[in-house]
Amino acid sequence: MQSIPIMLHHREIMGCAPTGSGKTLAYVLPILHDLKGPAKEGIRAAIICPTRELATQIFREMKKLSKGKPFKICVLTKLSNSSDNEQISASFASFDILISTPLRLVHAIQHQGLKLDKVKHLVLDEADKLLELGFLEQIDEVLASCKDEGVYKSLFSATIPSGVEALAKTFMKDPIRVVIGQKNAATETITQKLLYVGQEEGKLIAIRQLVQQGLKPPVLIFVQSIERAKELFHELVYDGINVDVIHSDRTKLQRDTIVQNFRSGKIWVLIATELMARGIDFKGVNLVINYDFPQSVASYIHRIGRTGRAGRGGEAVTYFTKEDAPYLKSVVNVMRDSGCDVPEWMLTMKNPSKNVKKNLKRKPVDRDAIKTVSKFDEKKAKKKREMVEASKKRKQRNESKPKASDEATDT
Repeated sequence: MQSIPIMLHHREIMGCAPTGSGKTLAYVLPILHDLKGPAKEGIRAAIICPTRELATQIFREMKKLSKGKPFKICVLTKLSNSSDNEQISASFASFDILISTPLRLVHAIQHQGLKLDKVKHLVLDEADKLLELGFLEQIDEVLASCKDEGVYKSLFSATIPSGVEALAKTFMKDPIRVVIGQKNAATETITQKLLYVGQEEGKLIAIRQLVQQGLKPPVLIFVQSIERAKELFHELVYDGINVDVIHSDRTKLQRDTIVQNFRSGKIWVLIATELMARGIDFKGVNLVINYDFPQSVASYIHRIGRTGRAGRGGEAVTYFTKEDAPYLKSVVNVMRDSGCDVPEWMLTMKNPSKNVKKNLKRKPVDRDAIKTVSKFDEKKAKKKREMVEASKKRKQRNESKPKASDEATDT
């Protein structure tokens, strides 16, 4: 609500507000109002976000809000291999608003004749993610392509660290800073819990206990890697749970279908990596489980922010093992700032040092594979397989040896 008049008065804004509080509306409404209607002068607004799923969601919301005004809105998906750059450039010029991820946008600028010289509004959604090292070079390329001196830049996220603010001020013109609620805190509608599970095996036991008690779908489960997402899926799919898994190794069609099925209630439990941690709005997610401890405070806030959206209640449970204990205080601070009850002993824990935080962000904790089978049984099964293989090889060698009667005949 605070950002709308700021953008309508053509001021640049840095907006930080809790997950599920309406940040998409906060920039879509003033952009649509300012552009007034469709025009054939080229792209006049560009919205950049870190994932294709979020780009598709923004497109869907923008189409709803622009009903009655035939704006031409484009989501930049997998680019055509056509060599006719003039034709592609002309098709881009017919759009008013462009929504894209950074890499695809830069590819279109460099290889397919896309021009951003008419852009009046440039929005970075999930700005802190876009200004990290992985995306920063691409964002620089986009900023250099917006050659109109009157372009207004807007940054939005639920987490904007001070380092990101300082970086943003190097390319923004006297931005107004809007912070709703506590900076870098989770929304108060989420009941947050920490659950100690001992070792990795305890996580599977905890999940299965939840299932036995009765899960209230839809439920989102976050893990730290694609490999672990696959492992957990193979464990839960045989427990009779209506579950699926989404990560960047899956095809575009698979990802779109899974998201649609989760929205419509066909999938009750969705296992995800950080791919789904930011910006995605699933109505009515009752529970978020951090199966693997998040690698940063921002990751924690965004993950649990998939529930408790738009004033609804929600629950978030974070599992932690002995290996996660050094990083626990960071999450405890977020819980306390969000109004959750936190045990006194957790509040007296030491904060992790800057180096410890950096190391965790750079490389997640090494964890054992997600398997029901114990290491003893696994070794036993492996030994049995090796014995069977050795037996087969001996049999093959014996069969390949010429018999004595054959040798005599040859002689």
